[in-house]
Amino acid sequence: MHKKAAKTMRYTFDEIKQSTKNFSRENIIGSGGYGNVYIGVLPDGSEVALKRFKNCSLAGDASFTHEVDVIASVRHVNLVALRGYCTASTPLEGHQKIGLGTARGLAYLHYGAQPAIIHRDIKASNILLDEKFEPKVADFGLAKFTPEGMTHLSTRVAGTMGYVAPEYALYGQLTERSDVYSYGVVFLELLSGKKALMAVNEDQPALVTEWAWSLVRKGRALDVIEDGMRDLGPPEVMEKYVLVAVLCSHPQLYARPTMDQVVKILDTDLPVPSMPERPISLIANIDDIERTTSSSGGGGGSSNLSSSCGYHSYTVEIDRPSSS
Repeated sequence: MHKKAAKTMRYTFDEIKQSTKNFSRENIIGSGGYGNVYIGVLPDGSEVALKRFKNCSLAGDASFTHEVDVIASVRHVNLVALRGYCTASTPLEGHQKIGLGTARGLAYLHYGAQPAIIHRDIKASNILLDEKFEPKVADFGLAKFTPEGMTHLSTRVAGTMGYVAPEYALYGQLTERSDVYSYGVVFLELLSGKKALMAVNEDQPALVTEWAWSLVRKGRALDVIEDGMRDLGPPEVMEKYVLVAVLCSHPQLYARPTMDQVVKILDTDLPVPSMPERPISLIANIDDIERTTSSSGGGGGSSNLSSSCGYHSYTVEIDRPSSS
């Protein structure tokens, strides 16, 4: 007869913080792709290891809890016993709006450092958070210096799939705006809770940048925000974040703002610049193809997109070739 497994404990975030001395660096005993492992002492005096997962989303809390319960039911002399878990989202420790801090770090690399530095591998796992949840741009293994007076570098492509700017992936043309594209992807991941490469079906992955753009051009920018995300700012601010992220991840280099401009837009009342229409995607569906065909008449113009919620009006520029 098998002994019944002990019930899994659900700990509060305050208990976890206290046991790890507020996630002190001194308590880190390991790290990996999914987060840091801390040594801690629970209220009953038990010494335990606590793994803090990063890149979690509210939508995954229920499945995470279920998986923990299943794993905790497995007991063996050569397996670590799982004591419990914690799922929490608070104004300071939950979903962080780390876009501004990351933008400041990149702006310094591009315009403060001498010579200027292009990171080349901006992605979610390279944005670290300290114990005060201050974002830190990390991993400069692929970074390139920009010689003074050079507008771009032609170099072997490096980086991570889903985050690499099109002009760099296709032609090896590297500029500071390549980092801006990657930043836009990370910002969209943060806002939407989705991955850079979204799994639509087994055969057809989708870019989070194209998905977000499809909503913005319909005036539904706020639909990009993850369902159920707590501690949101005012709707007009959240919409501004989405527009900045979508503009930064524009496939055409000229359309992206600089990181200095991004910092000013996020940190002040400066409006989001007009958003140029995008060229047709390599994985476009029939609706996009028909839209592009129907808008290719003579003359140039622009189309005003107004948010369905009425918080912002923003412009999408449409390039129409002139008839010869």
